[in-house]
Amino acid sequence: MVIVDNIKKASVLVVEDNHLDMLVIKVLLEKYFNLYIVSTGEEALKAAEEFEFDVVLADINLGDPLMDGVKVMRKLRENKKTKDLKIYAVTAYAENIDYYLEAGFNNVLTKPVIKEEIFDILQASISGNNKFPETVLKNGTN
Repeated sequence: MVIVDNIKKASVLVVEDNHLDMLVIKVLLEKYFNLYIVSTGEEALKAAEEFEFDVVLADINLGDPLMDGVKVMRKLRENKKTKDLKIYAVTAYAENIDYYLEAGFNNVLTKPVIKEEIFDILQASISGNNKFPETVLKNGTN
């Protein structure tokens, strides 16, 4: 018996310059979300202008002194098309969470990214597009 999943997956723009972190996010999320992964702020702005996303996960330290995750978020907020996007900071610097929230991010994920945390945040931000059974969130097999 073949089961067809015809529920629309939410689209997530991931802005991450570290290849290992990209891989972790991809493994955690690709089964449940349509992912568009870029490694620079400029690529993120271009993708956001070209495509529709439900959520943006933006690494803070993108390795570019001219375009970090905060600047990406601010430019997205300035654009009429993307100003209302849910944008989440992803950072290893947990002590700066208040700064990122005050800067305009909807929420902050700290590295290393934890499967339950990322699901909780994405699920809460996307109204009803993805409902995960508790077993998906609790066991490490998915």
